[in-house]
Amino acid sequence: MFYKGLNEKEVLELRKKFGENLILAKKETPWFFILLSQLKSPLIYIIILVGLISLLLQKYADAVLIVFVVVLNTLMGFFQEHKAQKTLFALKKILKPEVIVLRDGKRKKIETKELVPTDLVILGSGDKVPADGNLIEGTNLLVQEAILTGEEEAISKTTIEGKNSLFMGTTIISGRGIMRVEKIGLETAIGKIGQSLTEIKTEKTPLQIKLEELSKNLAQIILIVCLFIFVIGLFYQKNILETFGFSIILAVAALPEGLPVAVTVILTLGMKRILKKKGLVKELVSIETLGLTSVICVDKTGTLTQGKMQVDKTDFLDRNKSLLALALVNDQRTNLETAIWGYLKTQENFNAQEVFNTTKRIYEEPFDSEKKYVLTINEIEGKENAFMLGAPEIILLFCDMSNEEKNDILIKIENWADKGLKVLGIAFKNNGNLKEKKEFLWLGLVGIEDPIREEAKEAILIVKSAGIKVKIITGDYRKTAERIASNLGFKLEPKNILEGQELEIISEQELKNRIDDILLFTRVTPFQKQKIIKALQEKGEIVAMTGDGVNDAPALKKADIGVAMGTASDVAKEASDLILLDNNFKTIAAAVEEGRLIFSNIKKVVIYALSNSFIEIFLIFGALILNLPYPLTIAQILWIHIICDGPPGIVLGFEPKEKDIMKEKPKNLQKESILPGSMKFLIFAISLTIGLLCLFFFWYILKKNNDLTLARTIVFATVATVNLIYIFSFKNLKKSVFRAENFFHNKFLFLAVACGFLLIFVAIYSPALNKILDTQPLNPFYWLLIFGVGALTVLLTETIKFLFNSKKI
Repeated sequence: MFYKGLNEKEVLELRKKFGENLILAKKETPWFFILLSQLKSPLIYIIILVGLISLLLQKYADAVLIVFVVVLNTLMGFFQEHKAQKTLFALKKILKPEVIVLRDGKRKKIETKELVPTDLVILGSGDKVPADGNLIEGTNLLVQEAILTGEEEAISKTTIEGKNSLFMGTTIISGRGIMRVEKIGLETAIGKIGQSLTEIKTEKTPLQIKLEELSKNLAQIILIVCLFIFVIGLFYQKNILETFGFSIILAVAALPEGLPVAVTVILTLGMKRILKKKGLVKELVSIETLGLTSVICVDKTGTLTQGKMQVDKTDFLDRNKSLLALALVNDQRTNLETAIWGYLKTQENFNAQEVFNTTKRIYEEPFDSEKKYVLTINEIEGKENAFMLGAPEIILLFCDMSNEEKNDILIKIENWADKGLKVLGIAFKNNGNLKEKKEFLWLGLVGIEDPIREEAKEAILIVKSAGIKVKIITGDYRKTAERIASNLGFKLEPKNILEGQELEIISEQELKNRIDDILLFTRVTPFQKQKIIKALQEKGEIVAMTGDGVNDAPALKKADIGVAMGTASDVAKEASDLILLDNNFKTIAAAVEEGRLIFSNIKKVVIYALSNSFIEIFLIFGALILNLPYPLTIAQILWIHIICDGPPGIVLGFEPKEKDIMKEKPKNLQKESILPGSMKFLIFAISLTIGLLCLFFFWYILKKNNDLTLARTIVFATVATVNLIYIFSFKNLKKSVFRAENFFHNKFLFLAVACGFLLIFVAIYSPALNKILDTQPLNPFYWLLIFGVGALTVLLTETIKFLFNSKKI
């Protein structure tokens, strides 16, 4: 039936009256509450407690510095978290749901927010209902209303009053229809209960959880050591309050409490970088999983191909009936339907739009990936006619013809498919039971060309070199898929191909045994995709799966990373973790690369933070065992804490990608530790060596000069300087710092280190801070010694890296 819909003038008047179709989304947390949340940390409470102890001991300078550290920590945490929240909400705005409407008698795609009451909306399988309204035309429409009712079972909708109501946010499971909008925005049922259609989730990632567990374990170790230090202090009859305060501050300084925030910032910035490459990551958890991906299961259409379909060949037995079939089963919703419609517009003496508008559709079986055909029954000149379009080998089963005729057609299908064409069969019936799948008349074939993306072959080579397996899973005909795969560089043998029919009957164990060899799955149904994913996951693979239809949603959810096309159904997008805004396989490769970079940078930040944590522990513990004075004051420890646990540790996470990052094999966090044995040894070796060297300097200066302030100043300068120098060795954990290809690319790191040195020099050469920090100016000889220790630390770090990377230890 022909519907004109609203005109632009009517739309503007209605929008002026009713406003935009928007509901209350989750608002950003006000900056004031983010600021207050920084003060809820138990570590802040502990630092304040030490400040009170300092006041009791009349160490006012220490108390002032502690207040300064609390303020600085609070501000740093606030700015990082506030920026991360801003980024996440900016990404959320990228998700702009669209809908097809009828206006001025034409189909038009608009943003959901532009809908107005009385608009006519075309709905189909996989769509989210964009407003409240009534169904005025529909075929086999099933709607899931769980978002409102909690019931998962789909409800049948018809044009009968009482059964025709559709509600915003509910999901079209199957069928198609036209809805007249009645209510929009806050007037809708979902609007009144304040729920949001699209929301970026920010659950903690497995990596963040593991890091928190690591921090808790580390905290227990450090607290035990600090308790031991406190007991030793009492044994040597040191001041109880001072020893208690000192032990607590040492624990605070040693704990990398800024690590979780730093990781969140790194992940959030990673989301922004992936967005620049046309990939929209919906959850932080997905970024780290992307970096661990070991298998990519990809549908070729629109991802490996351009998605710019066009009719390349036709072979009609009856041109007029064939054109009628192509027009009357066509809803112009998919790329395939649009390509066929474009072909129809070029045909002489045939007006597809007029035929579609003036012909009544009585019955419909919409296309789905399971049955692989669409059937409509239309009334033409008072007589009912059935038209069918779909997979030719399926359509042939319903047609009345001899085996010889069928074989001739199958040969033609093979020849067309061998050229990489998507082949569709057309059939017709106007007698008997039109819904019954038999006695159809074969009308002919349509061959659709979808050129391969030029960059796809290179992207596949990149991910393969990264140790990631690529498997093509398609609903296409075998020969078509083989030709496309071959053109993409896949070398296929019979054992590398599995068709849907065989996949259906083989056991899960047999599939599991064979799946490493299989590169191409053809004529696969969405349900079978889940079987493939399960087999891969049981073999320990981290699986990324692409999909675009409503039936793909379960597979997208089951995969470790669900990847939806930018043109996918709303349901597929909702089930996915990554949305390809350009529908390009290259974007998946870029996102995986970005995920690996983020994982690599987080690892560097963790190792650097933990190395810093233990230097002071070894130093203080050694001094107490030898019954020496404290080598550092509380104020000095806090000052080092500001320098090293601040900007340098965070901006280390901004390192650019390493040249060979996509040549490494995928990692599995379930089987591997965040910190491999080599890195634990590196942390221990650096901390112990620097701690003992500083302890030696302290003992030697104290013995030779009997000057506690000088000895402490040298130790203070050495610990702080070494932390700022050897950070450059962490820029690349695989290569020597002297061979790193991106040494000068992270300008923020150089700026942070420069600021760190400025803080050291101010602490040592500022008279005011000399009193607060108990420091004194150092002559050049001592600086030569200090920088010599820094150089020695770099040499030690590089030697350990070399030995482990070359498997010498």
